[in-house]
Amino acid sequence: MQITPLSEILGAEVTGLNLADIDDAAFAAIHDAFLTHHILVFRDQDLSPEQQAAFSRRFGPLDIHVQTKSQMPGIPEVQVLSTKVVNGKYVGSPAAGDYWHSDLSYTDIPTLCTLLHARALPEEGGDTEWSNMHLAYETLPEKTRERIAPLRARHTYNRLRNPRVTVHEAHRDEAKARYADISPDDSIHPVVRTHPKTGRKALYVSPRFTIGIEDMDEAEGQALLDELFEQSTRRAFIYRHKWRLGDLTMWDNRCLMHLACGGVPKGQLRHMNRTIVRGDVPY
Repeated sequence: MQITPLSEILGAEVTGLNLADIDDAAFAAIHDAFLTHHILVFRDQDLSPEQQAAFSRRFGPLDIHVQTKSQMPGIPEVQVLSTKVVNGKYVGSPAAGDYWHSDLSYTDIPTLCTLLHARALPEEGGDTEWSNMHLAYETLPEKTRERIAPLRARHTYNRLRNPRVTVHEAHRDEAKARYADISPDDSIHPVVRTHPKTGRKALYVSPRFTIGIEDMDEAEGQALLDELFEQSTRRAFIYRHKWRLGDLTMWDNRCLMHLACGGVPKGQLRHMNRTIVRGDVPY
């Protein structure tokens, strides 16, 4: 096994390893590298959905995503993200990740880490970006850090309640019913989150899911969020990943945001299997 940094900002490449067959010593090294680099890219993995789920469980219990229509048949812990269309319908979610976000921040217990396995890739497009929210927080002016230290923010899954996002064309006809049934209540989390393993602080807001600041005037709260979103998406904090077939990436949602960059030409296939590990209550 070799672990090689991918950038000075984020990420490490892991090679020489078959994730379907690792011992406890290899897992311990992986876990340490995960905490250090926040994103790991395991190259040349040929995992079945069952094997991906088994490896993911080594980090904790798996969550089942609230969007159940994109579950893999027979394995609800595995979600399919795909541009493939069969009989006029997408076989998985085509719009996942289209705005900056941290997975499941709209739930009371958000995701610890996400694992995404590339099973089919387009000739162009389909990159993913991650932003280091530790650095975004640590480089804020001291007065801003003091201002946001006690604040809490509202997160929602409902795109219809968030003017910063739109509903994907695949879901427009069912949007009202979709968002009424799925995670209808807001979750409230600290604007600044402390990592439970390292103790480092990070911004914990995102354009996709964060819609307001608790106990703050609406206009003032939205202005503050705009400021924090601008800070957290500075290019200096971002790593962009160009996928290779067989890549399995895992990343730490407690200190990162990510974005599916899109750009997949119509008719080309981008097909991923995703698992998510249940985390802990942010503090």
